[in-house]
Amino acid sequence: MKNVVLTVCVCTLLWTLATGNVEAKDKREWVPLGIVDVNSLPWDERFRMGSKQTTKGKLLYTNKSGAILFYTHFSPGWDAVNKDRHYHNFAEWGYVLDGDFLLYEFVSPNQKKGTLVEMRQGTWMYRPAFSIHGNRSDAMERQRVTPGSTQLLFAEGGKNYVLDPDSPMYTDDWKTVKQFYQPHYQQTATPEVMEWEEDAELPGVLVKWLYDGMAGGFRAKLRYAPPGWHHSGGPERSYYDSAQRFMYVLYGDIKILNASGPDDPGKIVVATQDFFINQPPKSIWAWGEGPLTDSGVMWLDVTYAEGTKSGGGLIEDWKILP
Repeated sequence: MKNVVLTVCVCTLLWTLATGNVEAKDKREWVPLGIVDVNSLPWDERFRMGSKQTTKGKLLYTNKSGAILFYTHFSPGWDAVNKDRHYHNFAEWGYVLDGDFLLYEFVSPNQKKGTLVEMRQGTWMYRPAFSIHGNRSDAMERQRVTPGSTQLLFAEGGKNYVLDPDSPMYTDDWKTVKQFYQPHYQQTATPEVMEWEEDAELPGVLVKWLYDGMAGGFRAKLRYAPPGWHHSGGPERSYYDSAQRFMYVLYGDIKILNASGPDDPGKIVVATQDFFINQPPKSIWAWGEGPLTDSGVMWLDVTYAEGTKSGGGLIEDWKILP
């Protein structure tokens, strides 16, 4: 049974990457969910986030607009390739799956030393466009005493700008920027800092709100369903016309029905820790009958209003299939 599930997941990933852009209009109106067992994917040095000796990565998602989702591991003694202060003209978000990671944040292009931020397991980050950060070449030795870390990192796609004049990648573009912004961090693993709340959308589920950019059309939640949880409304199928949704299972198990359209009865897939689920527009999300998790499940739940760039306006409501 395990081999069947893995075959379904890997084939779905290959289909997603082959199309390149799940946001593009397909000849078919309906598309299936993309379900990937991340642990079954090979490491690929093309998707590392540092020196070849100290980091490795996996590609979970990409599209023609430049968006990309990495699963990346930083070894103890991690060494960055780009050690310069820089910013992007696009937004990023990330989540620390395990370990610690250090990064310098800057509030001004005139600031040279910045503030060292420690991202621990459970740290959520949303980085808006024009947010200055970096690794500081003069401080890498101090940074490298930290243990390793594994993270999810999503980049919406665009251009990077380096601020340090000695870098061959430096430009004067920063002088035309009217406002620089700061990232938003949430320490989800610390109960004293961030508590669970009742999830109004899913009775019996708990939620931690990570980000809700209403006008920007970007929302992120951390959700937890206890062992034996079932959907109080019974079986239900729903979809988005334009919104794009990503889920990442952090712990436990959840039963997912993967159907190619309203007339397809679908197949049950049990997604466990380190499964990534991509729900493009016109794909069906289905809550089945009975218990939907045996051991309980915690997952990261991220939605864009349209495409995979912030700024798409309000996120639409689910549309329920009859």
